[in-house]
Amino acid sequence: MKKILIFKNDRVGDLFHSLKGINQILNEHLDYQINIYLSDYSKGFSFLFDRKNIKIKILDYRISFLDKISLLFTIFNPSIEKIYILSPKNFLFFLPFVQRKIKFYGICVNEGNKFRPNKYLRSFLFKKEINNRNYKKKGDSISNLIYKLCKSKKEYKNQLVNINPHYNRELLTLNKYRYCHFHFKRSIYVKNKWNLEHLKELFKILNVNKYKILLTSDLEKSEFNNYFKKIYPTFNFENPINKKFSLIFNNEVNYLENIKSIDLFHVIKQSSLVITPHGTMSVAASYLNIPVIDIFDDTINKIAFREYKPDNIKYNFLILKPFTSKILIEFKRILLNV
Repeated sequence: MKKILIFKNDRVGDLFHSLKGINQILNEHLDYQINIYLSDYSKGFSFLFDRKNIKIKILDYRISFLDKISLLFTIFNPSIEKIYILSPKNFLFFLPFVQRKIKFYGICVNEGNKFRPNKYLRSFLFKKEINNRNYKKKGDSISNLIYKLCKSKKEYKNQLVNINPHYNRELLTLNKYRYCHFHFKRSIYVKNKWNLEHLKELFKILNVNKYKILLTSDLEKSEFNNYFKKIYPTFNFENPINKKFSLIFNNEVNYLENIKSIDLFHVIKQSSLVITPHGTMSVAASYLNIPVIDIFDDTINKIAFREYKPDNIKYNFLILKPFTSKILIEFKRILLNV
């Protein structure tokens, strides 16, 4: 059986930016063995590729010396026909220089006077797309660039990425409710001097607009985790004994603790609205065409609005600033567009 390798050993948000392109590869190569390289960060979402002809392999985000040696041997497997470099790691671009019998497809990066890879190594790629970070407003998003790189035939609408995994069956309850998934990230709120009372003002507006709230927070524990557990009904996915998930929906705000990747995906998928600092949650929701309010702070790199622009007509964003009545007015205005 012919083989294809896909390198996507990035962070989780970057993985979701690549899913449209990877889905195209899967549709174009139904009879191929496909090995997808994920990172330690993204391996929790390997369920997205639960198919008989796909194998998941884990490759460090920063590729180790031993892994580099292993890959140099791997690429001389005569059954490998194509390799897609969707994570622009410098080492990966040496592979087409070493093995010239394989068709390599790669996402390249221009930033200032720096080129990744350099122009010489780019010449060994069978096909390339360039993410030009010198273009702040014009140009394709990274998602569209990856899709163009991966598309060799007609566009396939068939969804081969597994968006219906076997999640915790307690979550079937979600299908009955209109709720907002609100993800709290300590760093961005503390930086802008928000406290719990300020957050509650946003929650009140959401409740008035008929949204129940499922609240999640950083994996790293902080004082806010304890606050949330103290004041809101909590469902701990690591210790769900004697508590039915359905019971927490008697309340307007509910806290989900220690939620696993596969269950988080389902929470996002069934949401009527996702509000989160820019990252994994907003990109995943956009891939699923869920309405999003993406939260940035005022230090956001302007390139991000072009590079990470989602293909989602239900996408909105809010620039977070220190709490005032003006930000509540802006939040209400954005809610009207959801």
